[in-house]
Amino acid sequence: MRRDAGFTLLEILVVVVIIGVMATLAVLSIGGRSLDDRMALEARRLHELMALAADEAVLQGAELGFIQTAEGYDFLVLRDGKWQPLEDAGPLRARAVAPPLYLELQIDGRRVAPLRSDDPRQELKPQVLLLSSGEATEFTLDLHAQQFAPYYRLQGDLLGQLKLERKGEAT
Repeated sequence: MRRDAGFTLLEILVVVVIIGVMATLAVLSIGGRSLDDRMALEARRLHELMALAADEAVLQGAELGFIQTAEGYDFLVLRDGKWQPLEDAGPLRARAVAPPLYLELQIDGRRVAPLRSDDPRQELKPQVLLLSSGEATEFTLDLHAQQFAPYYRLQGDLLGQLKLERKGEAT
């Protein structure tokens, strides 16, 4: 008997299933963002929002402040002698930092604990001032990820100049 050359239906189905599994894995790996990309995006966002807040303080002639909360961070404005969150502030609204990312704020070389936003009796006081004169509190804000060595450092000086760096990598 002579056998015709070609593939059986079973062989074709096996190849189609293998191609489908490989395509699914490729789409899943492209769709998810790596932790390093998320950190870089959040660090750039923090840098740009701090710069925007400093510019807004000068342009509006208002005293603005920055606070680190347990959930993330927020910007404050001084109105009638009292610090208040910026309501409907567009880009300067309160923002959360999603785990495994977290912030560490240092002022004068000392770590500052995040403010608890769930305590209504707690008076809001900014940890970092952004003044209408262009001056600011000197600070260091580190963005870390749990069990991930590299981190981002945002530094602000007394003149309101900001510098963002990636730290913690082997050189």
